Amino acid sequence: MESSAELADVIRGWFASVERADGLWLDRHLSRSPSLRIVGTDPAEWLQGESAVNLLKADLEVLGGKAKIRVNEFEAYREGSVGWGVARPTITLPDGTQVSPRWSGVFHQEDGEWKALQVHASIAISNEAAFGVEFPA
Repeated sequence: MESSAELADVIRGWFASVERADGLWLDRHLSRSPSLRIVGTDPAEWLQGESAVNLLKADLEVLGGKAKIRVNEFEAYREGSVGWGVARPTITLPDGTQVSPRWSGVFHQEDGEWKALQVHASIAISNEAAFGVEFPA
């Protein structure tokens, strides 16, 4: 396993494409495999294949060009033709509201390009809020 500057650039491109409302990133870096999985922040966002592609394109229409995104923490790694990354972006919505989801993705090289196979975004809540108890650290 090694750090991957190349994959890091691809993942940074994910967030930059939303800021620019640029769907080319999706066209270039989403796998068209039926194995593609997207798990989003909304409970209904558990999608695969073309449904996942359609969700991301719809999300781009809603937020694209309207939100500002700053990536606070970021890592990208690879092992052969498989790569993965994590990020902690802060998204500033047009009304000034800020949301800080946790983001992760798994990528595979297909035809010389990194293609996303699995992307997960979640908004953290405390264990106490979720389960009514504190878990030991």
